[in-house]
Order: sequence, then structure tokens, then C-alpha cells
Amino acid sequence: MPNVRNRFLNAIEFRDVYLAYGDRVILNHVSFNVRFGESKIVMGGSGTGKSTICRLVLGLIKPDDGQIFVDGEDITKMREEELMQVRQKIGMVFQEGALFDSLSVFDNIAYRLREQRRPEDEIEQVVTRMLRFVDLEQALDKMPNQLSGGMRRRVGIARALVGSPKIILYDEPTAGLDPITARTINELALKLRDLEDVSSIFVTHRLQDIEVLANEYVVRDDRGNLVFKKEDDTLCLINTEFLMLKDGHIIFSGSDE
Repeated sequence: MPNVRNRFLNAIEFRDVYLAYGDRVILNHVSFNVRFGESKIVMGGSGTGKSTICRLVLGLIKPDDGQIFVDGEDITKMREEELMQVRQKIGMVFQEGALFDSLSVFDNIAYRLREQRRPEDEIEQVVTRMLRFVDLEQALDKMPNQLSGGMRRRVGIARALVGSPKIILYDEPTAGLDPITARTINELALKLRDLEDVSSIFVTHRLQDIEVLANEYVVRDDRGNLVFKKEDDTLCLINTEFLMLKDGHIIFSGSDE
């Protein structure tokens, strides 16, 4: 089971965040937090600011008012050089995987490590480990155009995990996928939450995602195999909560219960 030492601290915190584009208010003095080891499932209609929250956490855009904290640091007024350091703590999984089309699967995952000038033998070990985690070792030498949509998303997750970030942002990672493939993506998110103690914001509009993420958890059995279980009357998951947005406001925040 994950380490609970930081369970009551915040990996991400929004304090009274306001953001508008002209007359259109996206977030109207919104406050919430994501604890360490917690998944926050963010829901709402198109244009309600779901993906905007991910961009704010990354510092790609700045709020008009309020504060945003990542791992205890106020990033609201940080310069780009400072933000680059914060982003090392965050993995981002985009809707379409956002892979470099001209690079192989291996080179896509190795990209950040090569930018950091890591030794090639270390890069090979890390990439192999990441691909094993998403069950795609056989795709090592393939190009993105040779992969299915679900495989591209899984490569995107593997790339997001480079550097072992303790915060992952998922922006509609199952959009457009068939139910079986979407289930695979959800199971990867559960593995990261329950076995790696990763904090996350999971943006989705799919009820199937919500059903899996809010009602299931994963453990290892005595043989080391992964077992996916459902919560029952004797168990309530405390590491998964919902945030629903409408017209710039949070209209619901809490558990599925």
C-alpha cells in the first residue's frame, strides 16, 4: 500500500484563482487542493476550464488573481526559469499522446533524458522500465504512425513518468478510445495512484472513467501479481475525489458517496 506520510499535505493548491478572457470568466475565484497520493477527477462541460486548470498548474498561463501552489511552492509569479524546475516534478498526459512523429517510441520517451545529457546506458534502463510499466516493451522501435490511438496514449504516459514525477496531469486521456482501451488507461492511472502514491488531476467527461477511478483500487497479491478490486460496504476510497465546474464556479467537490 502507498506511503501515507504526506496524506494531509497538498501536492497542488488553488487559492481564490480568477481567470478571464475578456468578458468571459473561466474560473471565478476557485479554491481547491489535491493532497499527496490523491486523484482529483475534474468534470464539466466544454469551455468550463477543465483543461485550463492543467495549464495553470504547469505555469503555461497565469491567473488574473489568486495563487497556485505546486508541492508547497507558489508558482503564480515565477519566472520561466523557475517554472522549468517545478515542471520537472510534473508529468503531463495529453489527449492525443502528443508524440513527436519523427521519433521512435524509444526516442520519444528518451527525449527529456537526452536533453539532460544522461548517459545512454541509463536512458536505456529508464525507457525500458517505463515501457514495461505500460506493457509496451514490444513497441520500442515503432514510429507513432504505426501505433493505435490507445498505444499512443500509453506511450504518452510512459514519457510522462520519466523522472518519476509525483504529480501527473491527465487531460482527457481516454477521449475517442474504445471501452477496452480506455479501461487500460484507467488501470494505469490506478497503478500510479495506489502503488506509486502519485497525485493527479484527471480531466474527463466519460462516466466510464469516473466509475473505474472512483470505485476500484489495485493491490499486489502474495505472488506480486496486480489485482484490481472494487470498494464495498466496508471500504471507502479516501484517495479519490471529484471537482465539478460550471460557469466558472465549483458546483460540487467531494467523494462519490
